[in-house]
Amino acid sequence: MNTIAKNKFYEIAVDQSKNRIYFKIIGFWQSPDVVPNYLNDIKKASKEVTPGYTILSDLKEMKTPPQEVGELHKYAQTVLVTAGLRKTAEIVESAVLGMALSNYAKASNMNKKPFSSLVEAENWLNQI
Repeated sequence: MNTIAKNKFYEIAVDQSKNRIYFKIIGFWQSPDVVPNYLNDIKKASKEVTPGYTILSDLKEMKTPPQEVGELHKYAQTVLVTAGLRKTAEIVESAVLGMALSNYAKASNMNKKPFSSLVEAENWLNQI
């Protein structure tokens, strides 16, 4: 596993053997300014996988963001989809956040499914 970024707001790692990006969002991002390297880190990760890759997003600690941050997430998803993302498994505990995330995915055409456990999410991603 290759760690791309790890800070108090997010963690991104790549497992090339699984062709998978592991992504974790932590806490509340009050504006895009608190994560100045986010898009560059997303782009770096997308260059370490090949088209048809998957993402496991651990969003248990994520707080529903303001609209400006939501736009940043939509753009990041578009970058990932353009780089050949096949599907994303999201671990989400908040129904309100889950609705916001579904709206982002619709806007970016990201194929995703919510899960309540990492094991279920990994199993789904491992299915071809």
